[in-house]
Amino acid sequence: MPARHVSRVRALYRRILLLHRALPPDLKALGDQYVKDEFRRHKTVGSEEAQRFLQEWEGMSTNVDACI
Repeated sequence: MPARHVSRVRALYRRILLLHRALPPDLKALGDQYVKDEFRRHKTVGSEEAQRFLQEWEGMSTNVDACI
């Protein structure tokens, strides 16, 4: 996996967890666990699926950021 892809995934992961800090504690815990599980599940997917995964999560993080 290219280093650029790995850094993009890590940056997105950190960004989502930072956005969750604005949530109430119970929702933060639920959201954090969901994100961790999803990123773990998609760690070994193919290139095409990884691109779709990143696009969806980047869109979600942009939408959440706009709401906060």
